[in-house]
Amino acid sequence: MNSSVSKFLSGAAVFFCLILNAQKVTLTGKVMDSTNAPLELANVIALNKRTKAMASYGITDGEGRYQLRLEKDSVYILRMSFLGYAPFEEDFRATTDLIKNVTLQAAPNQLEGVELVEEFPITVSGDTITYNTDSFTTGREKKLENVLEELPGFEITDEGEVKVQGKKVEKVLVEGKEFFDGDTKMATKNIPANAVNKVQVLRDFNEITPMQGVTDSDALALNIKLKDGKKNLWFGDVTGGVGPEERYLAHSNLFYYSPKTSFNFIGDLNNIGEQAFTLQDYFRFNGGLASLGRRSGSTLNLSGDDIGLSLLQNNRAQNIETQLAALNFNHTPNKKWKFSGFGIFSDVDTDISSVTNRTYIRETGDNQELLGTSTLQKNTSSLLKLSSKFTPNSAWYLTYDGFLKGARIEDRSNLFSEFESFSNTIVSNDLRRPFSIEQSLNAFFAKDEHNIFSLETNYLYKQQLPNYALLSNQQPFLGTIPLVPDGPFNLFQGQQIFTNKLDAEINYYRVLNNTNHLNFKLGTSINGQRMRSSLVQRFGDGSETELPTPQFGNGAQFDFWDVYMGLSYRAKLGKLTLSPGLNFHVYDTENTQFDEVFELDKTLLLPQMRAKFEFNKAQSLRFDYSAQAEFADIRNLAQATLLTGYNSLFAGNPELRNAWYHNLSLNYFNFSMFSFTNINGGLTYQKRFQDITNTIRFVGLDRESTPINIDNPNETFSVFGNYERRFPYWKGRFEANVSYSNFNNQIDGQFNFNRSFTQNYKLSLETRFKEAPNVEVGFEKIWNDYTSVNIDNRFVTNRPFANLEAYFLKHFAITVDYEYNEYKNQAGGVSSYYDFLNAALFFEKEDSPWEIKLSGLNLLNTASIRQDAFSENLISTFEYFVQPRYFMLSVKYSL
Repeated sequence: MNSSVSKFLSGAAVFFCLILNAQKVTLTGKVMDSTNAPLELANVIALNKRTKAMASYGITDGEGRYQLRLEKDSVYILRMSFLGYAPFEEDFRATTDLIKNVTLQAAPNQLEGVELVEEFPITVSGDTITYNTDSFTTGREKKLENVLEELPGFEITDEGEVKVQGKKVEKVLVEGKEFFDGDTKMATKNIPANAVNKVQVLRDFNEITPMQGVTDSDALALNIKLKDGKKNLWFGDVTGGVGPEERYLAHSNLFYYSPKTSFNFIGDLNNIGEQAFTLQDYFRFNGGLASLGRRSGSTLNLSGDDIGLSLLQNNRAQNIETQLAALNFNHTPNKKWKFSGFGIFSDVDTDISSVTNRTYIRETGDNQELLGTSTLQKNTSSLLKLSSKFTPNSAWYLTYDGFLKGARIEDRSNLFSEFESFSNTIVSNDLRRPFSIEQSLNAFFAKDEHNIFSLETNYLYKQQLPNYALLSNQQPFLGTIPLVPDGPFNLFQGQQIFTNKLDAEINYYRVLNNTNHLNFKLGTSINGQRMRSSLVQRFGDGSETELPTPQFGNGAQFDFWDVYMGLSYRAKLGKLTLSPGLNFHVYDTENTQFDEVFELDKTLLLPQMRAKFEFNKAQSLRFDYSAQAEFADIRNLAQATLLTGYNSLFAGNPELRNAWYHNLSLNYFNFSMFSFTNINGGLTYQKRFQDITNTIRFVGLDRESTPINIDNPNETFSVFGNYERRFPYWKGRFEANVSYSNFNNQIDGQFNFNRSFTQNYKLSLETRFKEAPNVEVGFEKIWNDYTSVNIDNRFVTNRPFANLEAYFLKHFAITVDYEYNEYKNQAGGVSSYYDFLNAALFFEKEDSPWEIKLSGLNLLNTASIRQDAFSENLISTFEYFVQPRYFMLSVKYSL
């Protein structure tokens, strides 16, 4: 395999070296002002004098340098532009490599430059970078994600996130209006490429006018500017497709944008595994409402609704059927009011099957289990958000947001377990019905340029109604749960958890001057939780017996109150910005379990620090430090035993204390318009004290977990780096991610030390021709090392991959993507190999709204993939079954 990879990469390297030998000349130089000071981010462009087409372009770096690659012996028009300066223009012939330095003359009232700037591929104005997409695309792109991938400094992750110069984009706007709460995945997967005119990168984004300049926001946003022909008209596309074995696909994207009103509709119906909205997306959507207390270093960690659910691996499963209807709107009746909102309805049925080798982390006894699982997951979810913004003048900014979220998530599983000499057939039904309403009301007021006030309030009502039913041939939890010994054994666990949470925070900003200001804050977080649970044994005659309380039934109440005040100072010292701060918290908690009351009162002083050094506008170094306090919620405090799986029990600990930890991060960003090189990297370190972890007791295969505060600190350290270099006809990219963590827990009353070390490296090379076929080749290597008591496992994955995109016979196009996976468990000597091949053939006439597509997925009919996972009590390596080969004929019509 290693020899094959070596030949694969060697061949790729030779191919790309041949490209570099094309007949080119290089024009380099500097752009300066009349004092010989370099002009950073000046535009430089070369136009072919005969065709007037753009031949090359560049942006000057911090030293004023530029570089253009041009065809030899051609005649060009060289143009340069910088806001506030008279443009420069000159004809020249590119016969040999040339150095040309240019001095621009100041012309603050020069209006002609405003028109000239429109033809440049990239323009920079303040904190806004504007990309003219036609300068980078071929016109064959399908969606916004394809457009963004062509822009220098952009990256689209597998999860649908957008990164610009290594920084995550927080929000996507279309014509200045939010698109589904600014969600990047919804935007990149659905907005048609042919509607996009320009992409604006908004650095240090803050839409709250009074707060601009007084916060440490490094937020990035994108604003998509539409082509003129897409305004005041409905546009989008509709797709329908069918295939053998009753495969079907229906998808629609409809958009309407006018100066005052916009509507967006996304509809999807298919059984080919293409999910427009996943279960992970449901949990990820938070309506843009963040916890106020977290900003001050404190949080109450509410248990999520996804714990224990079966989740997809690489967005694949044995079968997936999905339905989606989503509507987004924006309306601006006048300059003072803005209304917006969205609604999303999703219904997904997923068949998930796997065979897992489980290695339990324990001191003695057999620790190997073979588990076969077949799960039908039914997920019906709804989200609704309504927002309003009122800005009566530049001094006031008021907002209201209401966000409703609900779902019915059901895992129906059939399991077959083999442990030691025993086997067991199990049926389980895990039903979750989470529902929440969250509202926020905020006001921001600038009394004058030196005094700014804000009031932010947030209220959350949340209910969680998880039920778990278990049917087992063998008696479960023998010696722990007193069951009537009459099999099969049927258990039912019902829970009700209700949460009310109110956060409020007042801020006062005292702006001393342009480079210094103070921030005083006063806030509170009031939380109330109620929990009820019961465990019953059901019998074949329809009767049932409730197990005794309080051993197996919860009746708990938890009240948490945090009052805090904070002081921070922001100072700009040349290129360095410092923002130290202190937060003082007073906590009062009361946990009532039946007739017993547990109280915890304490105070904490939590420091924080942010430092940012800007070498220039495209290169920066950022350091963040914060001390954080984390409190457990009622689920971890309620002491009665809960049934959490076919072989797992959980009992809370009412005497839990808070954990606290240090967070440190260092991030470096460098994007050179001179060489079109994007470098970013960073490291993070977290050290947790009195961390909340579990003590685990094994009884045969069964395990019982209880949270405790562990005395030994837990640590996590990670390093990442990305390097990308673009050339006229190709680009190369290298990514590295390394993570090390050690955490402590107790197993069977003994201290246990766990270590995880993960390495991921990825190298890719890609051509960037506008007419010729484009090829991407790459290689990814992953090491996962897991070490614990008497266990040391190492999993290695080698993954070469290749993608092809080619156009032929004028109207035809073909795409092919292939990946090969070699998976090894080096400790157990187990190896497996699997690969995936997908292909699609397109037919579309120029300027025609119709497109015909014939696609085939998993053409090699691969049956399964291999994965591994590590937790505090087991190491798993599993074979995960995926959707078989299928074909689809689809037709798309663009409006």
